[in-house]
Amino acid sequence: SACNVALSREKSLSLPPNTPNDKAELINNVSGISKMMITRALSFIAALATTAESAAAAAAPFGLKSKSLLKTHALELRGGAGPIDAESAAKVVGGLAITTGSVFTVADKFCNKSYGVDGDLSPTDAQLTIKHNLSILSAGLVMYSLLFRNDISWNLAMALGNLPWAFKALADLLNESAKTTGPSNIGSSLIFLFASTAAYGGLIAANWAGNAFKAASAFAFVSGLPCLLAPGVASRLWELKGVTEMTNGMITGVGVTLTGMGAFMAALAWGDDVITAVGKKALVDILSLIKTMYFSPEWASLGISKALVYFWLILNVVAAYSILVK
Repeated sequence: SACNVALSREKSLSLPPNTPNDKAELINNVSGISKMMITRALSFIAALATTAESAAAAAAPFGLKSKSLLKTHALELRGGAGPIDAESAAKVVGGLAITTGSVFTVADKFCNKSYGVDGDLSPTDAQLTIKHNLSILSAGLVMYSLLFRNDISWNLAMALGNLPWAFKALADLLNESAKTTGPSNIGSSLIFLFASTAAYGGLIAANWAGNAFKAASAFAFVSGLPCLLAPGVASRLWELKGVTEMTNGMITGVGVTLTGMGAFMAALAWGDDVITAVGKKALVDILSLIKTMYFSPEWASLGISKALVYFWLILNVVAAYSILVK
């Protein structure tokens, strides 16, 4: 029966692995369920982009479709110093973000292989890989909506950017991840509260949506800082289970993308246009990558290919210089 299947799945997720086969089965169960929910969530997000526009467009002033590419006076005084113009630089970053975020979020093993991380990951480390890419996807959805589409309002774009984390937090709660991998139920509930409130406010174009976006972006940025600067503390703070010698390095990676996403969403929430926000995100990413590459022994122990990391570092330098410097 359906009840027996649910009980069997719960037991398979809650019992600690005793053999290599059990461990592999647990990894597949936890990762598979999350991937399925995220894949369905991405399909749902795509549908929302076409069906919720009428509601989001009603908000003012943030619901104005023209806001997506409006340049602030500050941007008019900057930009253009780099090898490409500011808008093109932002679109390159946005295109790569939506592409890599979409692919790697649902293909964590492919992501790790691409970056030179060998072997099977523990369930906890596999989940951290997904969350690392989830922040890239969230920022990418907003960039795609505002830079490449003219039919998606600012409110709806911000809502779409918060939906991936809302769905992931809900999946963690439903899968009882607090018993197997973490984070704690309190942690998942907080993530769901901030992300889902912001997403809902944007979808219905509520008057309070702007404040919800500010709260969610601040929460994301503040949550990312301990992951980036003190992964061991972050592991205890979020009550992660089944940690390995790779876990702290994985947490550092989550910190890199989470602080970048939080800074990007905060810049938008506090009034920057999307191009300027991309430039500020690139600047935060530069600092995070430098810290990670040269001052994070936990991350270095993962054996990640530095060539790919240097690619992202150079890309962000070019983007930040092209957008923020006159």
